[in-house]
Amino acid sequence: MSKRRRLARERLEIYVVHLLLAYRRLTLIVALLMLTYATALLFIKPLLGIMSLLPALYLLLLSNSYEITLHTARLVAWIATLWREED
Repeated sequence: MSKRRRLARERLEIYVVHLLLAYRRLTLIVALLMLTYATALLFIKPLLGIMSLLPALYLLLLSNSYEITLHTARLVAWIATLWREED
């Protein structure tokens, strides 16, 4: 991997971390709303409730944990630069 490509990925990772940290409160609010919806759905349709509970818990972790935010940013930056052509 070239240095230019690695620097582009690191720069994108830093940008995504800042973006996720800037919208941390919004992520928390959306996570709490999804969590209440998922718990209500658990009583009606358990399989759909569990399926909607997983993204809600992930968003809750994303809004409260810096480690999860960092790993998510790394994954997003890696996926975004995966099929880029080298210059």
